[in-house]
Amino acid sequence: MTLLRRSKPRWALALALLAGCEARTPPAPHPAAPATLAADAAPAVASASAAPQAASAAAAPTADAAAPEPTPPEPPIALASGGPRAVRGDAGLVTSVEEHATRAGADVLRRGGNAVDAAVAVAFALAVTHPSAGNIGGGGFMLVRLANGETQAIDFREAAPASVTTESNMAMVRAGAHGYASAGVPGSVAGLALAHERFGTRPFAELLAPAISLARKGHRLGARQALTLRWAWPRLKADRAASAIWGRGKAPVAQGELVRQLDLARTLETLAAEGPRAFYEGSIAGKIAGAMREHGGHISESDLRAYQAKWRAPLRFSYRGFTVDTMPPPSMGGVALAEMMLTLERLKAHEAPVDSGLSLHLFVEAAKRAYADRRKVSADPDFVAPETAQLLAQLLDGAYLMRRRPPVDPERATPAGDIAAPLGPVAQESPQTTHFSVIDAQGNAVSCTTTLSASFGARIVIPGTGILLANAMGAFSETGINAVAPGKRMASSMTPTLVSRGDKVALVLGSPGGDTIPNTVAQVLRNLVDHGMTIDEAVRHARIHHQWMPDRVRVERLTPPPQAALDDLARRGHVLVMDPMPIGDANNLLVDAAGVAWGYADTREGGKAEGVSAPDKLDPAAQVDAQSSSSAR
Repeated sequence: MTLLRRSKPRWALALALLAGCEARTPPAPHPAAPATLAADAAPAVASASAAPQAASAAAAPTADAAAPEPTPPEPPIALASGGPRAVRGDAGLVTSVEEHATRAGADVLRRGGNAVDAAVAVAFALAVTHPSAGNIGGGGFMLVRLANGETQAIDFREAAPASVTTESNMAMVRAGAHGYASAGVPGSVAGLALAHERFGTRPFAELLAPAISLARKGHRLGARQALTLRWAWPRLKADRAASAIWGRGKAPVAQGELVRQLDLARTLETLAAEGPRAFYEGSIAGKIAGAMREHGGHISESDLRAYQAKWRAPLRFSYRGFTVDTMPPPSMGGVALAEMMLTLERLKAHEAPVDSGLSLHLFVEAAKRAYADRRKVSADPDFVAPETAQLLAQLLDGAYLMRRRPPVDPERATPAGDIAAPLGPVAQESPQTTHFSVIDAQGNAVSCTTTLSASFGARIVIPGTGILLANAMGAFSETGINAVAPGKRMASSMTPTLVSRGDKVALVLGSPGGDTIPNTVAQVLRNLVDHGMTIDEAVRHARIHHQWMPDRVRVERLTPPPQAALDDLARRGHVLVMDPMPIGDANNLLVDAAGVAWGYADTREGGKAEGVSAPDKLDPAAQVDAQSSSSAR
């Protein structure tokens, strides 16, 4: 069931760099494997492919070196298939943080739906069963790669209501960034509907049916969901509608207890019957706007009517023979990922042994520079000046990155303050988000990350709807390109990413984790491409994090790199901080040379990966029940 679309004229230069098309008008398809930002009009992004070199990795080039542009390895890198904990899918695969949502998507694939159909079902189910991040009251980003090689991005990040000012927004942030005033105009329903309208094959109502059933009949609360509920309960219990759903007297619902959400079921039934217009113009919109007026929020009926999910040109670069498509602004994550990978290949970081001090040092140095740069260019592309687009093009030019100063010293850590001076406080991004990955039998793939910003978002539910709203307005900055403006979308680290070679998808990547997201995606990508790991090994492997400021390396205490590597990092001048919190939750998948998908649900948060078997590999009576999973241990 290959996805098809009509051809459209290609974008002009300025639009190809940053701006998105009007909603419901997809941009032109990309060529099969260009090293450009988008279409055929953007400035070239230098190829990030490198042939094996005889020189020692210890002599990694610095910005002073006049090294030639890297070329793809010969023979091409072969990704590792299988994995002792990986899940196999001969005719499709879904992996997400929550088992009911994963099953909803896999069942859609079994009924003949494509990857976009399955993704829509997963996302709506997560709004019911993973309420700390799954949502219809928040936003997110989606990348869709079609079996014909075309890749498109959908931006459904929340937007600022028209009445919000910098002063009112910063007052809300200082007051804790919760409540009605912290909510932006939700984008999830519009984004999922836009993806379905253009690429879906099954009826929209059919895709909402699993979520409706889970909300009306109820589901047993999972371990991760119960944990996040306990964390959020002190604020949630103050909201009458929220406490009625997730409270049992004065305590939150515990793991294994049944949760029914009848108001949310009725809202989803309205969407199934009337389509997304009901959310933005109909009865649901009226309830949202009415609650806002009553409780001091900003979202109005006109704000809801004006909202549009938007097509964006994916940010595209190449890495060691693979084409990487990732999310462009307002994502800060895609920009950081691209700059890191372009830098790392030119530093020949792949030649350093896995888990060595040198490998980690080069990664940290690339991350510092990418994180310092991303806030200069990553804002709503409909609101930035032309010079911002020009700077973004520079940061995606590998040769430019290698000429920058201070150069990466292969032996010593560069102080973060020497890379860039902070212009003001660097706000920390909330880590509570969720990511899922889908591929179907034809090779259509979806990478989607959605968020309520903080866990359980604004910690308020619109009465009579079951809709939990995000507190995304706190992601705006007080000054600069990410400052608030009516209708503007706030920057985000969400980094849904698709990796391909030739005309076939190879990897579907992404993660939650706030500021840690691009670093998580980069490390999983390195594990798979540079170090030959299977998908389960790559996801389970140790992760570290550096985001420029504060100038320190965060290390997962429960999954650390070898002590020798940590000692080497300290010797090179890095400050290490052991953190009990995990970094990311990479529900990712890999497609091997035979076209078989291998997926894994990251055990850091728990979840499920479920493969779909080809009909000729199963007894017909067993097809519906066939599934594989990976769960938290």
